[in-house]
Amino acid sequence: MSNMYPSITVGELSDKLQNESITILDVQDKIDFDNNHIPGAINLPIGDFVSEAEKLAQDKTYYVISKAGVRTARACDYLASLEYDVVNVQGGMNAWQMLKG
Repeated sequence: MSNMYPSITVGELSDKLQNESITILDVQDKIDFDNNHIPGAINLPIGDFVSEAEKLAQDKTYYVISKAGVRTARACDYLASLEYDVVNVQGGMNAWQMLKG
């Protein structure tokens, strides 16, 4: 299945956060999210995804981030299949932490 959604780097995400109001969807487990997340991000662990995803608003663009950038593809594939507007953030929180030092 081809990816029908764009991807951005954590650097591009950082720029967007400074310039516009965006919605970040963090698919880390709750423990990882509690330890490290971008302020304002919504936590929707991948394990709860199927039951919870439909509660998301259809009129928003979601920037999807995970711990290492692996689970975001699964989350984006699923959300895109439900016709949500999603953007995959590459590298995840690990890359974000390196960027932010």
